[in-house]
Amino acid sequence: MSESFLRQATAADIRGIWEVRYAVTENTLTPGRISDEEVRESIEDTGRGWVIEEAGKIQAFAIGIAKTGNVWALFVRPDAQGRSHGTRLHAAMIEWFREQPIDRLWLSTGTTTRARQFYDKNGWECVGPYGTDEVRYERPNAA
Repeated sequence: MSESFLRQATAADIRGIWEVRYAVTENTLTPGRISDEEVRESIEDTGRGWVIEEAGKIQAFAIGIAKTGNVWALFVRPDAQGRSHGTRLHAAMIEWFREQPIDRLWLSTGTTTRARQFYDKNGWECVGPYGTDEVRYERPNAA
């Protein structure tokens, strides 16, 4: 197994980000629903993104939006799960959010995803339904 590197995402990472996003088996996304430009804006203009790379291949990524406090994405390739990639990305994102002038952070995930256990374990509180098949999680910023 190669050494993994956590670094800030750039527009050059968008292809690898999509590879990870479409590889996940829970909380799937239909290709084309979100554009490359929306991802670029989210990692360069309205927020920040991070990737974990091994041997030149993106294994996981996270994106946070500064003005809204939204965790827009946190995904790990299925074959790269269990190696603390999600934990490392989450920590980097929370550290960055602490520098943003927002009181609360939030995210949504599917009602039956394994991600719920991850968020429960990492200080997030499920505050109720979000749409028809998701739940919303929140936590204070800088907590």
